[in-house]
Amino acid sequence: MTDISDIFSIIGTITSFILSFSPIIPFRKVLKKEDKIDILPEGLLFSLLLTRLAWGSVWIINHRKIATFNSISGIIICNIFIILYFYLYFNRTYKKTIISSIGLILLEVFIMYLAVLWANLVFISYIAMIFNLFVFISPGQKILRVIKEKNYKLIPIYSTIINIVYSIAWLLYGISIKMVSQIIPNVLGLFFSIINTGAWIYYYKRRKKIKNLNNTKPNDVELVETT
Repeated sequence: MTDISDIFSIIGTITSFILSFSPIIPFRKVLKKEDKIDILPEGLLFSLLLTRLAWGSVWIINHRKIATFNSISGIIICNIFIILYFYLYFNRTYKKTIISSIGLILLEVFIMYLAVLWANLVFISYIAMIFNLFVFISPGQKILRVIKEKNYKLIPIYSTIINIVYSIAWLLYGISIKMVSQIIPNVLGLFFSIINTGAWIYYYKRRKKIKNLNNTKPNDVELVETT
């Protein structure tokens, strides 16, 4: 019989897999030389990698197969983007990219090996929670820029909606296995995702209203005033 926590982790894994490919658009632009390397979310990628390494260790110790698969697949996808970042950062030279990539992968294996060997589930889960909080705080910083510039386009609405489903799934997973360190970051992630969605709707409607007013002909305005 399937445990209810497995259902939540499956939904979380699917949404996590979709979200993992969100950096494709900025990387595509930089690879095609349509934009500069500055637009790449390398900080977020490294934060995600650390988060998934920590949670992967937790799920291995805790014998949670589906959640472990989610972390491992996330680590692989993160590595692909980080290796691409190395390639672009080192001006498309293969030698430095390969050396940096090998060093990164060896470091990851070493970190997970030590974490699993140490097997202090509570401590590692709270370390994972801290990394998770850093990942979820970044949308909170973006919302300030959206409010300042009144630009809804700064919010990737589709990935934000998927992130709501992702946060709900992993929040319910945390509740079902009674893990506080899983609950707290996903409450925060859900909060920021809802705020971002609300901001997108507000500024989208605001921009549309302004556009409609600008497109109104003078004769139409006079007609409305005289009737």
